Amino acid sequence: MPKKKRPKYNQNAAIRGALRRAFSRSPIVREVLLEHRREIPKYRKDGSLCLKPAVQYKCNVCNEWVSSTKVQVDHVSPVIPVDETFTSWDKFIARLFCAKGNLKAICKFCHDIKSLQERRLRKQFLAEQKCK
Repeated sequence: MPKKKRPKYNQNAAIRGALRRAFSRSPIVREVLLEHRREIPKYRKDGSLCLKPAVQYKCNVCNEWVSSTKVQVDHVSPVIPVDETFTSWDKFIARLFCAKGNLKAICKFCHDIKSLQERRLRKQFLAEQKCK
């Protein structure tokens, strides 16, 4: 079986990923998640109560309670606006590390749908810019 080709190293993508990881560990993200958190009792198979309760978060879009592995913090207005292209790292960082009012906790499913819509709109905008 032939080896899978690795894409070339992309410095901008690596920097963007590192900044997003740093943002995901910021106190603002933790505050947003704490506002939408609940703990429910968890039981063993024998019916006894576990020491640690199960943690769930409420999605701001579908209002469903999801586990901690299925919740994400989303920017209400995208870090890179749909009708713009990347301009500078300073602007990217300022929009990434924004105020708490621009963030919301949503489930992975809703976040994937929102991100896909934004990508499609951005792709359409770029195609229109090329035509001009």
